Amino acid sequence: MDADLSRKKIQKLVLPAIRVAIAEELSKKYDYTQEEIAKKLGVVQVAVSKYLNGRYSKEIEKIADYIKSKGLANNIVLNTVNKESKEKIENEIMALCENKELLSIA
Repeated sequence: MDADLSRKKIQKLVLPAIRVAIAEELSKKYDYTQEEIAKKLGVVQVAVSKYLNGRYSKEIEKIADYIKSKGLANNIVLNTVNKESKEKIENEIMALCENKELLSIA
């Protein structure tokens, strides 16, 4: 796969889908507020609102559903809840962004 195409898929589809999966888990299972989730994910609260209210594309939904069904974001969620370093969490998110399975369905 072309490097530019991969980068675009990550930016437009995979990263938002990962954020959806993480935001939903933190909100539903751990009662995090939208503001808390936004800080953890490095996004604005309005983005988290969109993630939690399903206001994103069908492509992102498909990838987010896959992430949730396979538990691919579980370590990221647990590390967030356990207050691991921001660097560790960001590294895990970036590693998941490069997951070949996710890129193949994006």
